[in-house]
Amino acid sequence: MDMKEFQQFLSQLEDILWYPRVFIQSRNGMSWDDIPARKYFSTAWMDFFSGINDGTFPGMVDSLINVNTIEQNEKEIAERLSPILELLESQELEQGTKRIGVRIDVEKFGRYGETLKEMSANGVIFDIIQDEEDVRETYFIDFRQADMRSYLIKNLKKILDNPKNSRERKIRELELRILEMERTNLELSTLLSGSRAEVSELKKKSEEDQGKLQSVKKDNSDLRDQLSKFVDNDKEGTTELMKNNKLRMYYLYKLGFLDDAIWNEKLGYEQRVKILCRILEGGPLKIGTALRYYKLFNSIGSAELKAYEVDNEKVVLDYIKIISPDIEIKRGEFINSLRKR
Repeated sequence: MDMKEFQQFLSQLEDILWYPRVFIQSRNGMSWDDIPARKYFSTAWMDFFSGINDGTFPGMVDSLINVNTIEQNEKEIAERLSPILELLESQELEQGTKRIGVRIDVEKFGRYGETLKEMSANGVIFDIIQDEEDVRETYFIDFRQADMRSYLIKNLKKILDNPKNSRERKIRELELRILEMERTNLELSTLLSGSRAEVSELKKKSEEDQGKLQSVKKDNSDLRDQLSKFVDNDKEGTTELMKNNKLRMYYLYKLGFLDDAIWNEKLGYEQRVKILCRILEGGPLKIGTALRYYKLFNSIGSAELKAYEVDNEKVVLDYIKIISPDIEIKRGEFINSLRKR
């Protein structure tokens, strides 16, 4: 806080302390003749009772409390407020309502007229001022001494206790934050404990799955070895034959699988060829090439087909004998008859 801020703070504090000081000086609000005025357009009693009733005094108290520097001036506040509080609390005041007469200089009514009318309208002074001609030297105010003193003490203690309350409020806020952090830590600890247990279980399951995977890999490897041996044995003497896609298609033809009668008439040649190419599973075979073979083997009576049959019928018969030795097929017989046996 710089000097300017400090002086401003003290000025606010002095404006507030004026109220309890003049209350004490006026014999607890009973005599105002010797109290000097603060403003040109009012008297001391006008400022006091107006400020108490229109909220000026409590407003200044709240304004001072809301200043961020109040905690920095706790010592200054205590030094200035404590003596006045002691004086106020030491007074023995009568209970009940008192009516006091307060005077003005009638020659200065022009200065005070507006304030007096406002105080009359607000019920601060007992008298009702009719107009500017209604000039009086004395006006009357009803108030309760003990209540006024209690009101002043309450507001001064509000200032005095505020730094302490502010610290206590901060302490409570810190305590609440600590409790919140403890709850958060407990939740995190619980989650962490559960996560660790879950990780441990997952690790255990992973190890079990890893063992099963290794076992499956070994079984697959063994099966591949056995299958490889079986395929190698089965391919002896026939491998080269089965690599010839045209010849494989010819086998299908001789067995009747290219007969139009066995196919759904909605399936065109290209669709049939795609199916047959998947069944053949020989070397690479283009769809166009397969389609040409398909049409060739369905061109019964063509010279090309007859020439191909002459060249390959013995090959087909020999292959059939290899894979099915118990079937006897004479040269020239149509292999389609196999399906009728």
